[in-house]
Amino acid sequence: MTDLQRNQLNKAIGVPYSYNGKNIIIDRFKEVGGTNVVVFANGQILRNFLRSEIDQFLSDLCEPTSKEITPKQVFIPEQKLKTFEPTKENETIKETLMETLKKVKEDASYIPQAAAVCNVVSQLVNVQKTEIQMIQILKKK
Repeated sequence: MTDLQRNQLNKAIGVPYSYNGKNIIIDRFKEVGGTNVVVFANGQILRNFLRSEIDQFLSDLCEPTSKEITPKQVFIPEQKLKTFEPTKENETIKETLMETLKKVKEDASYIPQAAAVCNVVSQLVNVQKTEIQMIQILKKK
């Protein structure tokens, strides 16, 4: 472990954080065998990290949350949260799918048309996934 990592971990001891959706207070850490670092929080082992994982762990520490998440919820640190406005296209797709579902419930003979609508929507989703991947690639450059 580098001196910088050691100093950062020492500064984190006793400070409340949120890590993976749980509020923690780091008690101590211990270097094991030169390759691992065991971090203790809230009186128990938080995790056994590889030395190469310590930087990511330190960057994942966030301000403590007022309410811990449940296993079914997704944790998004507040400082990383961005406002999301669905596009008009996405709203139209959602409305179309809801209308299609309603029609299928009312009339089973509409199922072949509903299947065609779902196929088109699946292709649109695939296009959007590709666009997101391209944006991520461009951001890395």
